[in-house]
Amino acid sequence: MRASFALSLLAAGALLAQPPVPAQRFGRGPGPGPRDFETRLTQNLGLNAEQQNKVHTIMAEARLSQQGVRQQNQTLQASLTEAIKAGDEAKIDKITQDIGSLHQQQTAIHAKSMAKIYATLTPDQKTKAGPNLELLMGGPMGGRPGPRPNHQIQ
Repeated sequence: MRASFALSLLAAGALLAQPPVPAQRFGRGPGPGPRDFETRLTQNLGLNAEQQNKVHTIMAEARLSQQGVRQQNQTLQASLTEAIKAGDEAKIDKITQDIGSLHQQQTAIHAKSMAKIYATLTPDQKTKAGPNLELLMGGPMGGRPGPRPNHQIQ
Protein backbone atom coordinates (compact mmCIF):
# COMPACT_ATOMS: atom_id res chain seq x y z
CA MET A 1 0.00 0.00 0.00
CA ARG A 2 2.78 2.41 0.95
CA ALA A 3 4.65 1.54 -2.24
CA SER A 4 1.71 2.40 -4.50
CA PHE A 5 1.13 5.65 -2.58
CA ALA A 6 4.82 6.55 -2.93
CA LEU A 7 4.72 5.69 -6.62
CA SER A 8 1.64 7.91 -7.07
CA LEU A 9 3.38 10.80 -5.35
CA LEU A 10 6.48 10.27 -7.45
CA ALA A 11 4.45 10.20 -10.69
CA ALA A 12 2.52 13.33 -9.71
CA GLY A 13 5.77 15.11 -8.87
CA ALA A 14 7.27 14.11 -12.20
CA LEU A 15 4.24 15.46 -14.05
CA LEU A 16 4.33 18.74 -12.18
CA ALA A 17 8.04 19.12 -12.84
CA GLN A 18 7.50 19.09 -16.61
CA PRO A 19 7.78 22.45 -18.37
CA PRO A 20 4.42 23.79 -19.53
CA VAL A 21 3.42 22.89 -23.04
CA PRO A 22 3.03 26.07 -25.07
CA ALA A 23 -0.57 26.71 -26.00
CA GLN A 24 -1.43 26.57 -29.66
CA ARG A 25 -1.71 30.13 -30.88
CA PHE A 26 -3.96 31.37 -33.60
CA GLY A 27 -4.30 34.83 -35.04
CA ARG A 28 -2.31 37.80 -33.88
CA GLY A 29 -0.44 38.39 -30.69
CA PRO A 30 3.08 38.01 -29.37
CA GLY A 31 5.39 36.14 -31.64
CA PRO A 32 5.91 36.45 -35.35
CA GLY A 33 5.59 40.06 -36.40
CA PRO A 34 4.35 41.85 -39.48
CA ARG A 35 7.49 41.04 -41.46
CA ASP A 36 6.60 37.34 -41.19
CA PHE A 37 3.32 38.05 -42.96
CA GLU A 38 5.23 39.81 -45.72
CA THR A 39 7.75 36.97 -45.93
CA ARG A 40 4.96 34.38 -46.06
CA LEU A 41 3.24 36.24 -48.90
CA THR A 42 6.52 36.59 -50.78
CA GLN A 43 7.30 32.90 -50.44
CA ASN A 44 3.83 31.52 -51.08
CA LEU A 45 2.79 33.89 -53.86
CA GLY A 46 6.16 34.57 -55.45
CA LEU A 47 5.99 38.35 -55.07
CA ASN A 48 8.47 40.33 -57.14
CA ALA A 49 10.54 43.18 -55.66
CA GLU A 50 8.02 45.87 -56.64
CA GLN A 51 5.15 43.92 -55.06
CA GLN A 52 7.20 43.33 -51.91
CA ASN A 53 7.83 47.08 -51.58
CA LYS A 54 4.13 47.82 -52.07
CA VAL A 55 3.11 45.21 -49.47
CA HIS A 56 5.65 46.62 -47.02
CA THR A 57 4.32 50.17 -47.51
CA ILE A 58 0.68 49.05 -47.19
CA MET A 59 1.41 47.18 -43.98
CA ALA A 60 3.38 50.11 -42.50
CA GLU A 61 0.45 52.44 -43.22
CA ALA A 62 -1.98 49.97 -41.64
CA ARG A 63 0.17 49.67 -38.50
CA LEU A 64 0.24 53.45 -38.20
CA SER A 65 -3.54 53.67 -38.58
CA GLN A 66 -4.08 50.87 -36.06
CA GLN A 67 -1.83 52.49 -33.45
CA GLY A 68 -4.29 55.24 -32.52
CA VAL A 69 -7.19 52.80 -32.47
CA ARG A 70 -5.28 50.47 -30.13
CA GLN A 71 -4.53 53.33 -27.73
CA GLN A 72 -8.21 54.32 -27.67
CA ASN A 73 -9.15 50.69 -27.05
CA GLN A 74 -6.80 50.45 -24.07
CA THR A 75 -8.38 53.55 -22.55
CA LEU A 76 -11.87 52.19 -23.12
CA GLN A 77 -10.97 48.81 -21.62
CA ALA A 78 -9.75 50.55 -18.45
CA SER A 79 -12.97 52.58 -18.33
CA LEU A 80 -15.01 49.42 -18.82
CA THR A 81 -13.25 47.79 -15.88
CA GLU A 82 -14.14 50.76 -13.69
CA ALA A 83 -17.76 50.75 -14.91
CA ILE A 84 -18.03 47.03 -14.12
CA LYS A 85 -16.62 47.57 -10.62
CA ALA A 86 -19.09 50.42 -10.08
CA GLY A 87 -21.99 48.40 -11.46
CA ASP A 88 -22.82 51.29 -13.81
CA GLU A 89 -24.86 49.56 -16.53
CA ALA A 90 -25.42 52.76 -18.54
CA LYS A 91 -21.65 53.35 -18.73
CA ILE A 92 -21.10 49.69 -19.60
CA ASP A 93 -23.55 50.03 -22.51
CA LYS A 94 -21.89 53.23 -23.77
CA ILE A 95 -18.32 51.93 -23.45
CA THR A 96 -19.10 48.61 -25.14
CA GLN A 97 -20.70 50.50 -28.03
CA ASP A 98 -17.53 52.58 -28.32
CA ILE A 99 -15.41 49.41 -28.23
CA GLY A 100 -17.59 47.94 -30.97
CA SER A 101 -17.01 51.05 -33.07
CA LEU A 102 -13.23 50.70 -32.61
CA HIS A 103 -13.43 47.03 -33.57
CA GLN A 104 -15.26 48.06 -36.75
CA GLN A 105 -12.50 50.57 -37.50
CA GLN A 106 -9.81 47.93 -36.98
CA THR A 107 -11.63 45.48 -39.24
CA ALA A 108 -12.02 48.14 -41.93
CA ILE A 109 -8.33 49.12 -41.77
CA HIS A 110 -7.33 45.47 -42.11
CA ALA A 111 -9.77 44.74 -44.95
CA LYS A 112 -8.74 47.86 -46.88
CA SER A 113 -5.07 46.89 -46.52
CA MET A 114 -5.79 43.39 -47.80
CA ALA A 115 -7.75 44.89 -50.74
CA LYS A 116 -4.73 47.05 -51.63
CA ILE A 117 -2.43 44.03 -51.46
CA TYR A 118 -4.86 41.92 -53.50
CA ALA A 119 -4.91 44.64 -56.17
CA THR A 120 -1.12 44.29 -56.60
CA LEU A 121 -1.33 40.55 -57.35
CA THR A 122 -1.24 38.91 -60.75
CA PRO A 123 -4.14 36.63 -61.73
CA ASP A 124 -2.02 33.56 -60.89
CA GLN A 125 -1.13 34.98 -57.48
CA LYS A 126 -4.79 35.76 -56.81
CA THR A 127 -5.60 32.10 -57.47
CA LYS A 128 -2.82 31.04 -55.07
CA ALA A 129 -4.24 33.38 -52.40
CA GLY A 130 -7.22 31.03 -52.25
CA PRO A 131 -10.93 31.37 -52.95
CA ASN A 132 -11.49 32.85 -49.48
CA LEU A 133 -8.21 34.80 -49.53
CA GLU A 134 -6.72 32.43 -46.96
CA LEU A 135 -3.17 33.69 -47.41
CA LEU A 136 -4.24 37.30 -46.94
CA MET A 137 -6.78 36.80 -44.19
CA GLY A 138 -4.88 34.28 -42.09
CA GLY A 139 -6.37 30.93 -43.07
CA PRO A 140 -4.42 27.79 -44.00
CA MET A 141 -0.70 28.58 -44.01
CA GLY A 142 -1.69 32.06 -42.85
CA GLY A 143 -1.62 31.56 -39.10
CA ARG A 144 -5.22 31.19 -37.96
CA PRO A 145 -8.20 29.16 -39.02
CA GLY A 146 -10.28 30.63 -41.80
CA PRO A 147 -13.64 29.54 -43.17
CA ARG A 148 -14.07 25.81 -43.61
CA PRO A 149 -12.86 24.62 -47.02
CA ASN A 150 -16.41 23.89 -48.21
CA HIS A 151 -17.56 27.40 -47.18
CA GLN A 152 -17.15 29.71 -50.15
CA ILE A 153 -17.50 33.45 -49.64
CA GLN A 154 -19.04 35.06 -52.70
